[in-house]
Amino acid sequence: MSRTILAAAVAIALAGALGGCSAFQIQDSYGNRYGGWYEHGDQYRYQLAVCERETGAVSIAPAERPGYMRQCMWRHGVPRDNTTSAAGT
Repeated sequence: MSRTILAAAVAIALAGALGGCSAFQIQDSYGNRYGGWYEHGDQYRYQLAVCERETGAVSIAPAERPGYMRQCMWRHGVPRDNTTSAAGT
């Protein structure tokens, strides 16, 4: 019985550790993610709001918007190595 409880506790802790990374990231409407373990994405909320408005205001083809959004975030101070590109871009 105690082995079952221990195994369940380990499984829950492991799932929390693996899923915890997403707690430190924010995502834009195009699928790009910003933030990580050391620089949490919450500190980029202002840049995300500014770039979402800017990207929506310019006339860019929908396929190019994820890249434009990343460029905008980088221009506003988000480090390039703290960005995960959207799938397929």
